[in-house]
Amino acid sequence: MTLAGFIGAAYLFLDSRAPAAPPAPAPSPVAYHSDGLSDAYDGFRAEALSLPAGRGPATVSLRVTGPGGPVTDFQKIHTKPVHMYVLRDDLSGYQHLHPEVVDGAWTAPVTITDGGAYRVYLEFVPYGRPAGAEPTVLGVPFVIAGDTTMVPVPAPQPEDRSGPYTVRRLDGTADLTSGTQTALQFQVLRDGRPATLEPYLGAYAHLSNFEVRTQGLKHLHPIATSADGSAPADGVLAFHAAFAERGDKRMFLQFQAGGQVRQVEFTIFTT
Repeated sequence: MTLAGFIGAAYLFLDSRAPAAPPAPAPSPVAYHSDGLSDAYDGFRAEALSLPAGRGPATVSLRVTGPGGPVTDFQKIHTKPVHMYVLRDDLSGYQHLHPEVVDGAWTAPVTITDGGAYRVYLEFVPYGRPAGAEPTVLGVPFVIAGDTTMVPVPAPQPEDRSGPYTVRRLDGTADLTSGTQTALQFQVLRDGRPATLEPYLGAYAHLSNFEVRTQGLKHLHPIATSADGSAPADGVLAFHAAFAERGDKRMFLQFQAGGQVRQVEFTIFTT
């Protein structure tokens, strides 16, 4: 079909950081998180200098300005000052990139394989934020015109594969409950046995959670399972998460094993 324009729902705001069920603690003084559905948040703004205009290799270049002007350095989060994500509005085409500063703008190569409405997200923590502060996430949309093959969001499945690795969601396809803290557990297996996980960007996994209705982003990392920071012997990755509203979530889980970064995908529904 031919893309007629950008879908307005991508601008809707949905805060996926619901507090735990009563009794709940007071809001954290270090909660700076945003969901990437706006190009401005907390005094920072992303300005697009270069965005893909067609299929194939391209460059994304975003200038970030803060209260004092352009910002070309941030605190490192998981070994990088900025994490960049690209996603189409049907929740396909996910890419996790690591931009570098070129001519004062955060720049990364990207490859677009099909038309459609996309969004590029920037995740960072400015200097001066207290320890433990959540990152700020800004987002900028772009459109690739022409015939487009849209991909339906897959139904929930209990497992997904990447090469020789199988990743199982330990609670199968169970619905989660909105408004409560939830422990999401995934087990990485190879040949039916727990896989040996390797550090990737300072963690044993990275989980990008997108609200299907809005494309709002929350980036999660696994809970430490040992005092010395060693990999989980059982291959189980556990994430604390809370969801404010019911609906589908599309999750992209990245891990490293056998010297290669792998990616699996899950759909989860919250009631």
